Amino acid sequence: MSLAIPCATTTRSATIWKNYYRPNLRVKSRDTLTPIGPWIVAKEAIPDPHNLALRTWVNGELRQQGTTADLIFSIPFLIAYLSEFMTLQPGDMIATGTPKGLSDVVPGDEVIVEVEGVGRLVNHIISQQAYEETLS
Repeated sequence: MSLAIPCATTTRSATIWKNYYRPNLRVKSRDTLTPIGPWIVAKEAIPDPHNLALRTWVNGELRQQGTTADLIFSIPFLIAYLSEFMTLQPGDMIATGTPKGLSDVVPGDEVIVEVEGVGRLVNHIISQQAYEETLS
């Protein structure tokens, strides 16, 4: 079994779905809003998943810093809770949340998310219009 601890970030300006059904699920599940990576590592590569350093930079400024020990809900709790209403399979990913210090991002921002032992994920925020133009 592998342990997936993805570096993930989402734009927090997508508020139209906020407070619908499980608001984070609706917002973070929209196309392009939950980049995952830079890769998945085996659980053997992570000695203590309950105390991994988490950091987020926006345009080079450190905006969030904490550890998985700081999460509101522990990883075992999240697995048990989600298992009450969905079947978890090998390879499924659970978005655990984020350290304190959330801030809005706008088109043009660069967001770097780092998870100790996993790596860094770099994302550039673009507007909905710019995204749609890439599709045509």
